Amino acid sequence: MKFYSSARSLKLLLCLTLLTQIAFSQDSLSTKLDLIDVTRNALKMKEIVHNDSVKSSPVFVSVLPAVGYAIQNGFTAVVISNISFYLGKKKDDNISAISAIAEYTQYNQILIPINLNIWSPGNKWNFSGDWRYYNYSTINYGLGGRTPKENAMIVYYDYIRIYQLALRKIAKNFMAGIGYNLDYHWGIRERFSDEQPNNDFKKYGNKGQSVSSGLSFNLLFDSRKNSNTPQAKEHYANVVYRPNFTFLGSDQNWQSLLLDFRTYIAFPKKSKNIIALWNYNMFTLAGNPPYFDLPAVGWDTYTNAARQFRQGRYIGKNLLYFEAEYRFEISKNGLFNGAVFANAQSISEWPSNRFKYIIPGIGAGLRTKLNKRSNLNLLLSYGIALDGSQGFFFNLGEVF
Repeated sequence: MKFYSSARSLKLLLCLTLLTQIAFSQDSLSTKLDLIDVTRNALKMKEIVHNDSVKSSPVFVSVLPAVGYAIQNGFTAVVISNISFYLGKKKDDNISAISAIAEYTQYNQILIPINLNIWSPGNKWNFSGDWRYYNYSTINYGLGGRTPKENAMIVYYDYIRIYQLALRKIAKNFMAGIGYNLDYHWGIRERFSDEQPNNDFKKYGNKGQSVSSGLSFNLLFDSRKNSNTPQAKEHYANVVYRPNFTFLGSDQNWQSLLLDFRTYIAFPKKSKNIIALWNYNMFTLAGNPPYFDLPAVGWDTYTNAARQFRQGRYIGKNLLYFEAEYRFEISKNGLFNGAVFANAQSISEWPSNRFKYIIPGIGAGLRTKLNKRSNLNLLLSYGIALDGSQGFFFNLGEVF
Protein backbone atom coordinates (compact mmCIF):
# COMPACT_ATOMS: atom_id res chain seq x y z
CA MET A 1 0.00 0.00 0.00
CA LYS A 2 1.48 3.29 -1.03
CA PHE A 3 1.18 6.02 1.57
CA TYR A 4 2.38 8.82 -0.66
CA SER A 5 3.40 9.08 -4.27
CA SER A 6 4.09 12.43 -5.90
CA ALA A 7 6.63 13.74 -8.40
CA ARG A 8 9.54 15.52 -6.72
CA SER A 9 8.41 14.49 -3.22
CA LEU A 10 10.39 13.12 -0.28
CA LYS A 11 9.34 11.36 2.92
CA LEU A 12 11.74 11.28 5.87
CA LEU A 13 11.03 8.17 7.93
CA LEU A 14 12.06 8.83 11.50
CA CYS A 15 12.73 5.24 12.44
CA LEU A 16 15.10 4.68 9.53
CA THR A 17 17.74 6.67 11.37
CA LEU A 18 18.19 3.58 13.49
CA LEU A 19 19.59 1.58 10.58
CA THR A 20 23.18 2.43 11.45
CA GLN A 21 23.20 -0.47 13.91
CA ILE A 22 23.08 -3.32 11.39
CA ALA A 23 24.94 -6.63 11.35
CA PHE A 24 25.03 -8.51 8.04
CA SER A 25 24.88 -12.17 9.09
CA GLN A 26 22.94 -15.37 9.79
CA ASP A 27 20.11 -17.03 7.91
CA SER A 28 17.31 -18.47 10.11
CA LEU A 29 14.11 -16.74 11.25
CA SER A 30 15.31 -16.40 14.84
CA THR A 31 18.54 -14.66 13.77
CA LYS A 32 17.27 -12.59 10.84
CA LEU A 33 16.88 -8.86 11.38
CA ASP A 34 13.98 -6.47 10.87
CA LEU A 35 13.29 -2.88 11.89
CA ILE A 36 11.69 -4.09 15.10
CA ASP A 37 14.99 -5.74 16.06
CA VAL A 38 16.96 -2.63 15.10
CA THR A 39 14.68 -0.37 17.14
CA ARG A 40 14.84 -2.72 20.13
CA ASN A 41 18.63 -2.88 19.97
CA ALA A 42 18.95 0.89 19.64
CA LEU A 43 16.72 1.44 22.67
CA LYS A 44 18.38 -1.45 24.55
CA MET A 45 15.05 -3.17 25.05
CA LYS A 46 14.88 -6.81 26.12
CA GLU A 47 14.09 -9.21 23.29
CA ILE A 48 10.77 -11.02 23.39
CA VAL A 49 11.40 -14.72 22.81
CA HIS A 50 9.37 -16.23 19.95
CA ASN A 51 8.94 -19.74 18.70
CA ASP A 52 10.61 -19.99 15.28
CA SER A 53 7.34 -21.23 13.78
CA VAL A 54 5.49 -18.24 12.35
CA LYS A 55 2.07 -19.84 12.89
CA SER A 56 2.79 -20.30 16.60
CA SER A 57 2.11 -16.54 16.94
CA PRO A 58 -1.44 -15.69 15.80
CA VAL A 59 -0.96 -11.93 15.19
CA PHE A 60 1.92 -9.81 13.84
CA VAL A 61 1.57 -6.06 14.29
CA SER A 62 3.70 -3.40 12.56
CA VAL A 63 3.27 0.32 13.25
CA LEU A 64 5.49 3.04 11.80
CA PRO A 65 5.24 6.83 12.27
CA ALA A 66 6.70 9.13 9.63
CA VAL A 67 6.99 12.80 8.72
CA GLY A 68 7.78 14.33 5.39
CA TYR A 69 7.30 17.04 2.84
CA ALA A 70 5.75 17.09 -0.63
CA ILE A 71 5.10 19.98 -3.01
CA GLN A 72 1.45 19.05 -3.40
CA ASN A 73 0.67 18.57 0.31
CA GLY A 74 3.38 20.47 2.19
CA PHE A 75 4.54 18.95 5.49
CA THR A 76 2.77 15.74 6.44
CA ALA A 77 2.48 13.47 9.45
CA VAL A 78 1.76 9.79 8.81
CA VAL A 79 1.12 6.66 10.80
CA ILE A 80 1.14 3.42 8.81
CA SER A 81 0.17 0.07 10.27
CA ASN A 82 -0.20 -3.55 9.24
CA ILE A 83 -1.77 -6.44 11.12
CA SER A 84 -1.04 -9.89 9.69
CA PHE A 85 -2.54 -13.06 11.14
CA TYR A 86 -3.59 -16.65 10.45
CA LEU A 87 -7.20 -17.71 11.01
CA GLY A 88 -6.32 -21.34 10.29
CA LYS A 89 -3.54 -23.60 11.54
CA LYS A 90 -3.00 -25.78 8.50
CA LYS A 91 0.30 -25.59 6.61
CA ASP A 92 -1.37 -24.33 3.43
CA ASP A 93 -3.52 -21.65 5.08
CA ASN A 94 -2.88 -18.17 3.69
CA ILE A 95 -1.93 -15.29 5.94
CA SER A 96 -4.53 -12.51 6.32
CA ALA A 97 -3.57 -8.84 6.40
CA ILE A 98 -5.15 -5.51 7.27
CA SER A 99 -3.22 -2.36 6.34
CA ALA A 100 -4.25 1.13 7.42
CA ILE A 101 -2.80 4.62 7.05
CA ALA A 102 -3.67 7.93 8.65
CA GLU A 103 -2.10 10.99 7.03
CA TYR A 104 -2.58 14.67 7.85
CA THR A 105 -1.02 17.41 5.76
CA GLN A 106 0.03 21.00 6.24
CA TYR A 107 -2.98 22.09 4.16
CA ASN A 108 -5.45 20.24 6.40
CA GLN A 109 -5.82 17.33 4.01
CA ILE A 110 -6.80 14.00 5.52
CA LEU A 111 -6.12 10.62 3.88
CA ILE A 112 -7.31 7.40 5.52
CA PRO A 113 -7.08 4.25 3.34
CA ILE A 114 -7.75 0.78 4.79
CA ASN A 115 -7.13 -2.45 2.88
CA LEU A 116 -8.35 -5.90 3.93
CA ASN A 117 -7.32 -9.33 2.69
CA ILE A 118 -8.76 -11.96 5.02
CA TRP A 119 -8.63 -15.74 4.52
CA SER A 120 -10.83 -18.19 6.41
CA PRO A 121 -9.44 -21.53 7.65
CA GLY A 122 -8.68 -23.82 4.75
CA ASN A 123 -8.76 -20.83 2.39
CA LYS A 124 -12.43 -21.56 1.71
CA TRP A 125 -13.44 -17.90 1.83
CA ASN A 126 -11.63 -14.67 1.06
CA PHE A 127 -12.94 -11.30 2.16
CA SER A 128 -11.22 -8.27 0.64
CA GLY A 129 -11.93 -4.61 1.15
CA ASP A 130 -10.70 -1.25 -0.09
CA TRP A 131 -12.09 1.52 2.13
CA ARG A 132 -10.96 5.14 1.88
CA TYR A 133 -11.76 8.62 3.08
CA TYR A 134 -9.92 11.49 1.41
CA ASN A 135 -10.18 15.20 2.04
CA TYR A 136 -8.08 15.78 -1.02
CA SER A 137 -6.70 17.93 -3.78
CA THR A 138 -5.22 16.68 -7.03
CA ILE A 139 -3.47 18.16 -10.03
CA ASN A 140 -5.51 17.42 -13.15
CA TYR A 141 -4.00 17.60 -16.64
CA GLY A 142 -6.91 16.47 -18.82
CA LEU A 143 -7.79 13.27 -20.66
CA GLY A 144 -5.51 11.05 -22.73
CA GLY A 145 -1.86 10.11 -22.95
CA ARG A 146 -0.36 13.36 -24.25
CA THR A 147 -1.60 16.05 -21.88
CA PRO A 148 0.83 18.98 -21.51
CA LYS A 149 1.95 20.11 -18.09
CA GLU A 150 0.80 23.66 -18.78
CA ASN A 151 -2.78 22.34 -18.67
CA ALA A 152 -2.37 21.49 -14.98
CA MET A 153 -5.06 22.70 -12.61
CA ILE A 154 -5.83 21.97 -8.99
CA VAL A 155 -9.11 20.27 -8.14
CA TYR A 156 -10.40 19.83 -4.58
CA TYR A 157 -12.88 17.24 -3.36
CA ASP A 158 -13.91 14.87 -0.58
CA TYR A 159 -14.04 11.19 -1.40
CA ILE A 160 -15.38 7.99 0.11
CA ARG A 161 -14.63 4.59 -1.43
CA ILE A 162 -16.20 1.37 -0.17
CA TYR A 163 -15.25 -1.76 -2.09
CA GLN A 164 -16.19 -4.98 -0.29
CA LEU A 165 -15.94 -8.44 -1.79
CA ALA A 166 -16.66 -12.02 -0.67
CA LEU A 167 -15.11 -14.92 -2.61
CA ARG A 168 -15.79 -18.67 -2.24
CA LYS A 169 -13.31 -21.39 -3.16
CA ILE A 170 -14.45 -23.43 -6.19
CA ALA A 171 -11.19 -25.34 -6.86
CA LYS A 172 -7.60 -25.25 -5.66
CA ASN A 173 -6.48 -21.58 -5.75
CA PHE A 174 -9.63 -20.66 -7.74
CA MET A 175 -12.38 -18.51 -6.25
CA ALA A 176 -15.54 -16.74 -7.41
CA GLY A 177 -17.65 -14.14 -5.69
CA ILE A 178 -19.66 -10.97 -5.65
CA GLY A 179 -19.11 -7.58 -4.08
CA TYR A 180 -20.37 -4.04 -3.78
CA ASN A 181 -18.50 -0.93 -4.99
CA LEU A 182 -19.20 2.67 -4.05
CA ASP A 183 -17.33 5.78 -5.20
CA TYR A 184 -18.71 9.03 -3.82
CA HIS A 185 -17.06 12.39 -4.60
CA TRP A 186 -18.48 15.65 -3.32
CA GLY A 187 -17.44 19.27 -2.97
CA ILE A 188 -15.62 19.02 -6.34
CA ARG A 189 -14.25 22.43 -7.26
CA GLU A 190 -11.43 23.88 -9.34
CA ARG A 191 -8.96 26.50 -8.25
CA PHE A 192 -8.83 29.46 -10.66
CA SER A 193 -11.35 27.71 -12.92
CA ASP A 194 -11.80 30.81 -15.08
CA GLU A 195 -8.24 30.53 -16.40
CA GLN A 196 -9.11 27.34 -18.37
CA PRO A 197 -12.75 27.66 -19.42
CA ASN A 198 -12.56 24.87 -22.04
CA ASN A 199 -10.47 22.20 -20.32
CA ASP A 200 -11.30 18.48 -20.55
CA PHE A 201 -12.60 18.46 -17.00
CA LYS A 202 -15.37 20.91 -17.91
CA LYS A 203 -16.04 19.35 -21.31
CA TYR A 204 -16.46 15.88 -19.87
CA GLY A 205 -18.87 17.20 -17.25
CA ASN A 206 -18.52 18.26 -13.61
CA LYS A 207 -21.60 18.66 -11.42
CA GLY A 208 -19.79 19.27 -8.15
CA GLN A 209 -20.41 15.71 -6.94
CA SER A 210 -20.70 12.21 -8.35
CA VAL A 211 -21.87 8.78 -7.21
CA SER A 212 -20.96 5.43 -8.73
CA SER A 213 -22.72 2.54 -7.04
CA GLY A 214 -22.70 -0.98 -8.37
CA LEU A 215 -21.99 -4.66 -7.98
CA SER A 216 -18.80 -6.51 -8.83
CA PHE A 217 -18.56 -10.07 -10.13
CA ASN A 218 -15.13 -11.61 -9.57
CA LEU A 219 -13.08 -14.59 -10.68
CA LEU A 220 -9.80 -15.02 -8.81
CA PHE A 221 -6.81 -17.32 -9.07
CA ASP A 222 -4.35 -16.74 -6.24
CA SER A 223 -1.59 -19.17 -5.29
CA ARG A 224 0.27 -16.63 -3.11
CA LYS A 225 0.61 -17.75 0.50
CA ASN A 226 1.52 -14.30 1.78
CA SER A 227 0.31 -11.25 -0.14
CA ASN A 228 2.77 -9.09 1.85
CA THR A 229 5.69 -10.70 -0.01
CA PRO A 230 4.85 -13.11 -2.87
CA GLN A 231 7.40 -15.82 -3.63
CA ALA A 232 8.70 -17.56 -6.74
CA LYS A 233 6.33 -19.91 -8.60
CA GLU A 234 3.28 -18.08 -7.23
CA HIS A 235 0.64 -16.52 -9.46
CA TYR A 236 -2.31 -14.13 -9.27
CA ALA A 237 -5.11 -13.43 -11.74
CA ASN A 238 -8.20 -11.34 -11.02
CA VAL A 239 -11.09 -10.58 -13.37
CA VAL A 240 -13.67 -8.05 -12.16
CA TYR A 241 -16.82 -7.04 -14.01
CA ARG A 242 -18.51 -4.00 -12.45
CA PRO A 243 -21.97 -2.84 -13.54
CA ASN A 244 -23.20 0.37 -11.91
CA PHE A 245 -26.94 1.00 -11.64
CA THR A 246 -29.07 4.06 -10.96
CA PHE A 247 -31.39 1.93 -8.81
CA LEU A 248 -28.43 1.40 -6.46
CA GLY A 249 -27.84 5.15 -6.27
CA SER A 250 -25.41 5.62 -9.15
CA ASP A 251 -25.70 8.86 -11.13
CA GLN A 252 -25.86 6.79 -14.31
CA ASN A 253 -25.54 3.25 -15.59
CA TRP A 254 -22.05 2.29 -16.71
CA GLN A 255 -19.91 -0.84 -16.83
CA SER A 256 -16.22 -1.61 -16.46
CA LEU A 257 -13.88 -4.60 -16.71
CA LEU A 258 -10.67 -5.05 -14.71
CA LEU A 259 -7.98 -7.59 -15.64
CA ASP A 260 -5.11 -7.96 -13.16
CA PHE A 261 -2.36 -10.58 -13.72
CA ARG A 262 0.84 -11.17 -11.70
CA THR A 263 3.52 -13.86 -11.68
CA TYR A 264 6.79 -14.42 -9.83
CA ILE A 265 9.89 -16.22 -11.19
CA ALA A 266 13.09 -17.16 -9.35
CA PHE A 267 16.20 -15.80 -11.09
CA PRO A 268 18.75 -17.28 -10.86
CA LYS A 269 16.66 -20.41 -10.54
CA LYS A 270 17.88 -21.58 -7.12
CA SER A 271 18.22 -18.13 -5.56
CA LYS A 272 15.78 -16.05 -3.50
CA ASN A 273 15.90 -13.30 -6.13
CA ILE A 274 12.65 -12.82 -8.03
CA ILE A 275 11.47 -11.39 -11.34
CA ALA A 276 7.95 -10.08 -10.69
CA LEU A 277 5.65 -9.32 -13.64
CA TRP A 278 2.42 -7.31 -13.45
CA ASN A 279 -0.21 -6.62 -16.11
CA TYR A 280 -3.09 -4.33 -15.03
CA ASN A 281 -5.81 -3.30 -17.48
CA MET A 282 -9.08 -1.44 -16.99
CA PHE A 283 -11.73 -0.87 -19.65
CA THR A 284 -14.99 1.07 -19.79
CA LEU A 285 -17.42 -1.30 -21.49
CA ALA A 286 -20.48 0.94 -21.63
CA GLY A 287 -21.65 4.36 -20.46
CA ASN A 288 -19.66 7.30 -19.16
CA PRO A 289 -18.13 6.98 -15.69
CA PRO A 290 -17.83 10.19 -13.65
CA TYR A 291 -14.55 11.98 -14.32
CA PHE A 292 -12.78 10.84 -11.17
CA ASP A 293 -14.00 7.24 -11.58
CA LEU A 294 -12.30 6.86 -14.96
CA PRO A 295 -9.26 4.57 -15.14
CA ALA A 296 -6.21 6.56 -14.05
CA VAL A 297 -2.58 6.19 -13.00
CA GLY A 298 -2.18 5.36 -9.34
CA TRP A 299 -5.83 4.58 -8.59
CA ASP A 300 -5.50 0.79 -8.45
CA THR A 301 -6.46 -0.94 -5.19
CA TYR A 302 -3.13 -0.27 -3.48
CA THR A 303 -2.36 2.95 -5.43
CA ASN A 304 0.91 1.45 -6.70
CA ALA A 305 0.80 1.52 -10.51
CA ALA A 306 3.19 3.91 -12.31
CA ARG A 307 4.95 5.04 -9.15
CA GLN A 308 7.03 7.67 -11.01
CA PHE A 309 3.91 9.82 -11.55
CA ARG A 310 1.56 11.81 -9.40
CA GLN A 311 -1.65 9.95 -8.66
CA GLY A 312 -4.07 10.64 -11.54
CA ARG A 313 -1.40 12.12 -13.86
CA TYR A 314 -2.94 10.28 -16.84
CA ILE A 315 -6.64 9.52 -17.06
CA GLY A 316 -8.98 8.19 -19.74
CA LYS A 317 -11.71 5.66 -20.45
CA ASN A 318 -9.30 2.74 -20.86
CA LEU A 319 -5.92 1.85 -19.36
CA LEU A 320 -3.21 -0.67 -20.30
CA TYR A 321 -0.33 -1.14 -17.85
CA PHE A 322 2.67 -3.48 -17.57
CA GLU A 323 5.52 -3.58 -15.05
CA ALA A 324 8.54 -5.81 -14.47
CA GLU A 325 10.56 -5.67 -11.24
CA TYR A 326 13.69 -7.57 -10.23
CA ARG A 327 13.90 -8.10 -6.46
CA PHE A 328 17.24 -9.21 -5.03
CA GLU A 329 18.97 -9.83 -1.72
CA ILE A 330 21.51 -7.37 -0.34
CA SER A 331 22.09 -8.62 3.22
CA LYS A 332 22.06 -12.26 4.27
CA ASN A 333 20.13 -11.44 7.43
CA GLY A 334 17.17 -10.28 5.32
CA LEU A 335 17.11 -6.69 6.58
CA PHE A 336 18.13 -5.06 3.28
CA ASN A 337 16.99 -6.02 -0.21
CA GLY A 338 16.98 -4.12 -3.49
CA ALA A 339 14.82 -3.80 -6.60
CA VAL A 340 14.96 -2.32 -10.08
CA PHE A 341 11.85 -1.86 -12.20
CA ALA A 342 10.54 -0.73 -15.56
CA ASN A 343 6.94 -0.05 -16.54
CA ALA A 344 4.89 1.19 -19.47
CA GLN A 345 1.30 2.33 -19.80
CA SER A 346 -1.13 3.57 -22.39
CA ILE A 347 -4.27 5.63 -21.77
CA SER A 348 -6.96 5.85 -24.42
CA GLU A 349 -7.51 9.24 -26.06
CA TRP A 350 -10.74 11.16 -25.65
CA PRO A 351 -13.23 11.15 -27.28
CA SER A 352 -11.91 8.57 -29.79
CA ASN A 353 -11.06 6.00 -27.05
CA ARG A 354 -8.10 4.80 -29.15
CA PHE A 355 -4.70 3.94 -27.69
CA LYS A 356 -2.07 6.16 -29.26
CA TYR A 357 0.85 6.76 -26.88
CA ILE A 358 3.08 4.52 -24.74
CA ILE A 359 4.38 6.15 -21.56
CA PRO A 360 7.44 4.35 -20.08
CA GLY A 361 9.24 4.68 -16.77
CA ILE A 362 12.15 3.14 -14.86
CA GLY A 363 13.46 3.17 -11.32
CA ALA A 364 15.20 1.43 -8.44
CA GLY A 365 14.58 0.98 -4.77
CA LEU A 366 15.58 -0.29 -1.33
CA ARG A 367 13.42 -2.84 0.47
CA THR A 368 13.83 -3.01 4.25
CA LYS A 369 12.31 -5.75 6.41
CA LEU A 370 9.81 -4.13 8.74
CA ASN A 371 8.53 -7.36 10.30
CA LYS A 372 10.33 -10.63 9.60
CA ARG A 373 7.56 -12.79 11.08
CA SER A 374 4.88 -11.52 8.68
CA ASN A 375 7.58 -11.07 6.00
CA LEU A 376 6.55 -7.43 5.58
CA ASN A 377 8.86 -5.02 3.74
CA LEU A 378 9.05 -1.25 3.77
CA LEU A 379 9.92 0.06 0.31
CA LEU A 380 11.66 3.23 -0.81
CA SER A 381 11.83 3.66 -4.59
CA TYR A 382 12.82 6.41 -6.97
CA GLY A 383 11.16 6.47 -10.38
CA ILE A 384 11.80 8.48 -13.55
CA ALA A 385 9.48 8.83 -16.56
CA LEU A 386 10.31 9.77 -20.13
CA ASP A 387 8.26 12.97 -19.85
CA GLY A 388 10.46 14.19 -16.99
CA SER A 389 8.21 13.19 -14.09
CA GLN A 390 10.18 11.75 -11.19
CA GLY A 391 9.94 11.25 -7.48
CA PHE A 392 10.29 9.10 -4.39
CA PHE A 393 7.77 6.41 -3.56
CA PHE A 394 7.15 4.66 -0.24
CA ASN A 395 5.14 1.48 0.13
CA LEU A 396 4.17 -0.90 2.90
CA GLY A 397 4.51 -4.39 1.44
CA GLU A 398 5.58 -5.25 -2.09
CA VAL A 399 4.28 -3.04 -4.89
CA PHE A 400 2.51 -6.08 -6.39
